[in-house]
Amino acid sequence: PKSNKYDYIDWYFDRIMRELPLPIPGDGNQKVSLTNSEDVASLLASVLNDEATAVKQRIFNCGTDNLISYNEVAELCAEIAGKKATIHLYDGESLGKGKFPFRLTDFFVAPDLAKEKLGWTGAKHTLKEDLPWYFENYQARGGDTKDLDLEKDQEILSSC
Repeated sequence: PKSNKYDYIDWYFDRIMRELPLPIPGDGNQKVSLTNSEDVASLLASVLNDEATAVKQRIFNCGTDNLISYNEVAELCAEIAGKKATIHLYDGESLGKGKFPFRLTDFFVAPDLAKEKLGWTGAKHTLKEDLPWYFENYQARGGDTKDLDLEKDQEILSSC
């Protein structure tokens, strides 16, 4: 119930748990926001702080401003799993994104408008705090033993 980002974070754990390289496009410093569902719910509830403004504005970005790089996600996942992350950076422009779960560029939204106009206080959760329960759930779902299609990873890694 705390996340719908299984495909995103599983991609990291799938490789780390099998001690496989993580093919990350670019320099890996692209920023991403992974938002806990409780933070999303609190942002949605903040509409009640000023319903007239919410109706007038109509569109608000729903996410955290706790940004983290693709490389940092790898390192945090490895830390939680008690393993080493073997990051393999590659040219995403020429080789594409393969099975990498995010865009080749930054992948986040800024919730500044919700903070400014609705008085939302911001995200209370961080990925680092969420990863222990997430990893436990990953293992309970059999993530570390499921079959993987690593063909795209192998194509990318053999091209570098």
